[in-house]
Amino acid sequence: MVSRAAAFLTAGVGVLVLCVPLSILFTLVLLPLWRWLERTYHIESVGHSGPAEWCFLTIYAASVAISVGAGWFTKRRWESGRGT
Repeated sequence: MVSRAAAFLTAGVGVLVLCVPLSILFTLVLLPLWRWLERTYHIESVGHSGPAEWCFLTIYAASVAISVGAGWFTKRRWESGRGT
C-alpha cells in the first residue's frame, strides 16, 4: 500500500510537471496582453523570441496555485461527502 507521503509527493511532482506545457501554451496565447503591457507601462515583456521569462514564470506560478487550490477544494469536498 502506498503511504500518504508518497502519494502526496507524486501528486505534487505531477502538478509541477503538468503545469509546464500548460503555462507555455497560456503564455503564448496571452501574447497580445504582454504586448499591451509593454506598450502601456514600458515593462519589457516581449523580445525577439517571444514573451519574457517573467511572463512564463507568472503564468506558471498562477497555474500551480490554481491546480493546488482546485485539488485541495476537491479533496475537501470528497472527504466531506464520505462523512469523514
